[in-house]
Amino acid sequence: MVRIAATSGRVLAALLAVQLLFGINYVVSKFVLHAFPPLVWASGRIIIASIIMLAVALLLRRKHPKPDRKFFVPLIFFALLGTVINQASFLVGLNYTTSTNSAILNTLIPIFTLLIVTLRGQEPATPRRVLGFVSAFVGVLIMRRVEEFTLSNTTWIGDLLTILNCLSYAIFLSYGKKFLEKHDPIWTTTWLFFYGSIGLTLLAIPDYSRFHMPVINSQLAWAMVFAIVGATLLTYFLNFWALANAKSSMVALFIYLQPVVASFIAWIWMNETVGARTVLASLFILIGFVMALSPEKRWYEVLLGLGRAFKPTKI
Repeated sequence: MVRIAATSGRVLAALLAVQLLFGINYVVSKFVLHAFPPLVWASGRIIIASIIMLAVALLLRRKHPKPDRKFFVPLIFFALLGTVINQASFLVGLNYTTSTNSAILNTLIPIFTLLIVTLRGQEPATPRRVLGFVSAFVGVLIMRRVEEFTLSNTTWIGDLLTILNCLSYAIFLSYGKKFLEKHDPIWTTTWLFFYGSIGLTLLAIPDYSRFHMPVINSQLAWAMVFAIVGATLLTYFLNFWALANAKSSMVALFIYLQPVVASFIAWIWMNETVGARTVLASLFILIGFVMALSPEKRWYEVLLGLGRAFKPTKI
C-alpha cells in the first residue's frame, strides 16, 4: 500500500494543482452559469460532490472520526465559513459589482489571513514574509488592472459581499487548521460538503422555485463534470489536506497564483497575447512567493522542493 507523505514539496504541488484547477474553472464555469442560476448550481454541485466523497470514503474503508460533539459541532462553524458564506457571498456579490472589482477585492484573502494568524499568534509576521505578501499583492493588483477599480452606489453591496467572502475564508483558514490536522481529510471533506449543501440549498430555495432544467448538450455536460470533480472535489480536498500540513498563510498565499494561471490558460487556449504588464505582474508575484514561502531557504531550494513532490512512501 502506498500513500503520499506530507512533505513540503507535495504540499506545494497540491496547492499548485488547486490553482490550476481553479484557473481552468474560470473558463469552464462560463458555460455552466449560462444555463444555471449561481446559487442553484452551487447547491447542486456540492450535493453531488457530497455523495461522491461519501462513496469514496466508504470504498476506501476510511476510519470515521469519533462521532461526538467535538467532531460534528465545529463542522457546522467551518462549513458556514468555508463553503456557505464563502460561496454565497462571492456568487451573489459578483452579481452586484463589476468583475474587475470582484477580482481585485478577492486578493484580500491572503492579507486577511496573514493579519488573523498574526493577531492570534499562530504565525510570526517576519519582515521578509510581510514583504513577500506585499510583493505578490502588488503583482496581482497590476495584473487585475487596479486602475479600473471603481466605487459607486451601484456596486457597494456587491463589494461588501465580496469582502465578506474574503474575511469568511480567511477566518476558516486560520481557525480550521487545527481541526483539519486532527481528523481524516476524506471524512472531514465529506461532512463539510454535506453541511455546506444544506446551507447553500436553503439559500437557493427562491431560485429553485423559478428554475427549469436546461437542455444539457455534450459541451455543458463535460463542463458540469469538471466543475464537480475538478473544481469542487479535488480543489476542496487538496486545499483541506494542504491546510492540515502547512501554514494557513501559505495556503492563502497561493491564491495569488490564480490570475497567473488564468492568463497562461488564456494564452494557451484562446491565443491571447502576453504583454509586458502580465510579465511584470508575474515577476512581482514570483518574487513574493520566494520571499514568503521559505524565509530560511534560498530561492532555488524552494523551487527544487517541487521536484520531490510525488515520491511515494510505503506504509
